[in-house]
Amino acid sequence: MLGFKGRFKLFYIGEGGAGITTGSTSSVLWSGKPYLVKTIVKALIIYTLISIVLSPLFILVPLLFIAWTVFVAVFLVFYLYNKRAYTYYLTPKTIRIVKSWVFGAYAREITFDQIRDVHVFQGMLARLFKCGSVTFVTTTGLEVGYTGVGVGRRIRGGVITPIVFKYRGDMFWDVKDPHPIRERVVNLLVEWREVYQQQKIALAVEKIAEKAVSTTPTPQEDIVIKLEKLKKLLDEGAITREEYERLKKKILEA
Repeated sequence: MLGFKGRFKLFYIGEGGAGITTGSTSSVLWSGKPYLVKTIVKALIIYTLISIVLSPLFILVPLLFIAWTVFVAVFLVFYLYNKRAYTYYLTPKTIRIVKSWVFGAYAREITFDQIRDVHVFQGMLARLFKCGSVTFVTTTGLEVGYTGVGVGRRIRGGVITPIVFKYRGDMFWDVKDPHPIRERVVNLLVEWREVYQQQKIALAVEKIAEKAVSTTPTPQEDIVIKLEKLKKLLDEGAITREEYERLKKKILEA
């Protein structure tokens, strides 16, 4: 995997988001979708708290409570549909994020040479339901997981730490058991980097060998070099004409 022409690739999504064509036969080691139970519980908690706060208003105008409930129900259904549209894939060489729903399709493939680090983000509810978001820190500029140099930093406990910028289309959003997934990705990254380094070393050795072969003179080139040196000695008066002819004959007969 020496050099990538297209480090971020878009690929075709078939009907239902199941068909994937990337021009690669890499097998899928893991696949998953966002976990919705935590989202539903969180939405119900927020709905209940806001309803309690607005209860005096709802008592005065009961229709507002009905409108509020309908709004929350419609918004939640849409939000869950949007979230469930994502499917995630882990292959031996890439991370794939696919989104397919009625409003269109999105797909991204991130090759391992672009991944610098892998983070897991979990809130209190996410820990309770054993889910979380796996975010990939890349080296591609101001986008998913980018950690700025000199920017995007905060001070925590007297130590300056980078801020990781997250984006739904570039992370495994609220997947079950995120820590084992992160460990698997990290292990694959280590294996890939070892192979990559070995290939770089092999390529360097090959180039050195090619250079050494190209600089070794052929027998004909060697004779020409010796004759040129001999002629130079004659011109400088270091040898006589008789010595030059004798040595020249010896070189040509060798």
